[in-house]
Amino acid sequence: MMATTAAAANLPCLPQTWKANNPKGRHKVITWERKTKSPSLTACYCSLSETSPLFRAAKHTIDTYIRSGMVIGLGSGQASAMAIKYLGHHIRAGAFKHILGIPTSVVSASEAAEAGIPLGELGNSSKDCFLQIDFAFDDVDIIEERTLISVIGCQRLQGEESIIQEKLVLSMADQLVFMVTENQYKRGLEGSIPVVIESLNWLETAEEIDDLFLGDAEVWRRPSIGHADPLGGDFPLVTSEGHNILDVIFTSPIASLAEVAESLEKVNGVVQHGVVSKFPCKAIVASESGLSIVDNIPTNAVGGV
Repeated sequence: MMATTAAAANLPCLPQTWKANNPKGRHKVITWERKTKSPSLTACYCSLSETSPLFRAAKHTIDTYIRSGMVIGLGSGQASAMAIKYLGHHIRAGAFKHILGIPTSVVSASEAAEAGIPLGELGNSSKDCFLQIDFAFDDVDIIEERTLISVIGCQRLQGEESIIQEKLVLSMADQLVFMVTENQYKRGLEGSIPVVIESLNWLETAEEIDDLFLGDAEVWRRPSIGHADPLGGDFPLVTSEGHNILDVIFTSPIASLAEVAESLEKVNGVVQHGVVSKFPCKAIVASESGLSIVDNIPTNAVGGV
């Protein structure tokens, strides 16, 4: 049976809605509307703490990799929010033209709309799936040294967030950069991995995953509100696609994220998981002493900024 000890944080729900328009051309332009009034983005990126290591990583990402005419995957998280605001400032100043942002989440779409970044979406048709994403940036919860295989979605996502959407955007990008702190860039990984599963017969899927990592991990269904328990409480989280999320909480170091991902993909009922493997990609590792740029090309070149 699944273990019965763990804890999870709860995040407030953000009431938001999508409104999609379909002009002529290969992109679908999205406008963003909030049901609640959000703070005005009258202050420029300068309101951010320029001494923050993550802000320096975000600034370096935009200054180094963005060019006019790009389609850009817009990540989710603290560093991505800074990068989105910084990018929006430059677009409004005329430094970048003909930029189209593809958000990885409802939150990043809202942040981009407030920053004045034109938005698009991948769409559902086969034609839309050929959309070229030139570059993407994102936060991750943890990232593996050398391989740069990472984990997303560990925080308590709300129903409108999507690990599936985030991974799709990242996988379609020609270039990908992760912005992380030195504490997230590790050799011996610990923590949890989220797994998106079909809601029907979810318990059988959870038991199979539990048996797969018996002795090394606990498996809990993620709740939408309240305290966590193995069954997801009275209100288990249901994603925008209608799925549940299991948190595979490792009680011993994870030897290989690639092996964990491969094992999970063989389990019936698993739709997606939070392990992101992209080759090639780069990580901008931020610390108080500066930035280190790491890639996962076999030579694994490292440079300081």
